[in-house]
Amino acid sequence: MEAGSSALAYFWRTKYHHKWYTMSLLKIPFIIAQTIGIYISFSSSSPPPAPEEKVEPPKFEVIILRFEGLWGNDIKKICSLAASSVEVASILATHMDPSQIPEGIYGTRVLQFLRALHPTPITPAFLAGSLAVTIGGGLRFYCMSTLGKYWSWPLSVRREHRLVTSGPYSLVRHPSYTSFLLQYFGLIAMHGEQGSWLRQSGILQVPLVNVIVAILFFGFTLCAWMTISRPAVEDKMLQRALGKEWENWAKRVKYRLFPGVY
Repeated sequence: MEAGSSALAYFWRTKYHHKWYTMSLLKIPFIIAQTIGIYISFSSSSPPPAPEEKVEPPKFEVIILRFEGLWGNDIKKICSLAASSVEVASILATHMDPSQIPEGIYGTRVLQFLRALHPTPITPAFLAGSLAVTIGGGLRFYCMSTLGKYWSWPLSVRREHRLVTSGPYSLVRHPSYTSFLLQYFGLIAMHGEQGSWLRQSGILQVPLVNVIVAILFFGFTLCAWMTISRPAVEDKMLQRALGKEWENWAKRVKYRLFPGVY
């Protein structure tokens, strides 16, 4: 009887262990997709505006832009890529046969470090957050493509500026900011829950990682605040520049960020 019970217990442990590992492997496509979404959001293929095309930003935005100058878009992309790479490598390391690792002290230490980081399964918060970040990146790319040469990071009115009212701009006036807010709350859902990889893996115990995470969170929060406050500034800027054309569009597209809300 004891032998039968032990065999049954071993079967269920093995089955659960295999299922858990499979779930952790299934996280990889979601991790990669949301990383691409972040990379898109902080990239731009449009040429920057000329100095005479730029519009003086509000004072509060000047402070934010100074911080962003120190902790800019490229660093955000690098940190996002690094965090995702470490989590994916940690997942793969748990499935790797140690005998297949090349001999050498560095390979061994890296493997030990990666295996010491505890992989976490797919949770509803992770799934919802990663999808929000990915969809937000896709929507932001759609906005960039729709605006074309009129897209820019600084506030600006281009020479012979044309009002774009097609695609996502037929639904709300500032869909690019909507997409970033979607990503911001998606990142909070992914990494802020108690069972997230960031909080459970042990990566925050690595020296300086918690400092970098705190600075990144602060930077992303500043960007989110700017996406909420900037639409009103841009509306006034475009109204002054385009006059009746902008007013007619604003009557048709009444909301800045979220249909029926704001």
